[in-house]
Amino acid sequence: MTTNFFQNIASLNLPGTWKLVIQTNADGNMTVSELFNATCGDKAVKLIIPYTLTGTAQDLDEAFFTKITEPVAKTAELQTNLEAHLKSVEQAKAASKMEQDKKNKEKAQATATPKKSEDAELPDPKISKEDKKKAYDTAMENVTELIKKLKFSEALTVLPSVEEHPNKENELKKKRQYLEQQANFYEKALQNFNAE
Repeated sequence: MTTNFFQNIASLNLPGTWKLVIQTNADGNMTVSELFNATCGDKAVKLIIPYTLTGTAQDLDEAFFTKITEPVAKTAELQTNLEAHLKSVEQAKAASKMEQDKKNKEKAQATATPKKSEDAELPDPKISKEDKKKAYDTAMENVTELIKKLKFSEALTVLPSVEEHPNKENELKKKRQYLEQQANFYEKALQNFNAE
């Protein structure tokens, strides 16, 4: 019996590690879990869950590579660009107006020499309500996009804090609880998959 399974994998031309788990069911169907990992030093790739297909052997023979080609290519692209992306996020953060204001405040506090112990502290630089709302809206859009990509742990890191937005406390607490639950769920699922 000759198959072209490995030729199809080779034709994708994606260097990395493939993990396949094939489970046969009593009803004759098969469930195939596929996880592709390109070489990437970032631990965030562990959040990627396996791609799962279920069907008869014939269905899987006919559709397996058609169904996995795009997700695998996107996974490889993500993992390849992940480190560059993280560096660019750090650069953007450092260049942001709010971050510059924070650095300027810290620098001013470090260079100020109080004459008496009862001297008043420097006031926090004021951020306009419009800028604060814009930053919040942008952060929440990023959270929504990360949720769509099932990147719950990453979404937690960009979720605005209650301290910065006390008027959104209930919304932020609910969103944080949801993201923590989902992140834990996917981490456990991935650990179970990797244990097999």
